Amino acid sequence: MAMTDMNYKNFQYPLETEYLSLAEQLKNEMLINHLNNNTTAVNNTDLNDLIVMAKSSFIPNLFDMAIRLEKVDAAVCSFKLGMYGLCADCEEEIEYSDLEQDPAQPRCKACREHSRYHHD
Repeated sequence: MAMTDMNYKNFQYPLETEYLSLAEQLKNEMLINHLNNNTTAVNNTDLNDLIVMAKSSFIPNLFDMAIRLEKVDAAVCSFKLGMYGLCADCEEEIEYSDLEQDPAQPRCKACREHSRYHHD
């Protein structure tokens, strides 16, 4: 691996911070949009369940927030597994410049292009 774990550590704290921030924002938006009016229930609901609710709400900002939260969560988990910086598809190293642009980027450039070609 060309990049050391130390280089990737620069991304860990911002990703963890973004994760916590997005989780709180999602809970607040769910209350604001009346998907659930009970603050205690929202705070006690599993975050994955809230993400599913937000994605199925057809409210664009909730949907986008839920998608981003899933992506950031996957990046945070990849740190815990020691797999951060590796493509989720081919396990090749993701360009450092791509991670600088979006630390939650799950795929290398080649896999992103392949996925876009086959799924758009």
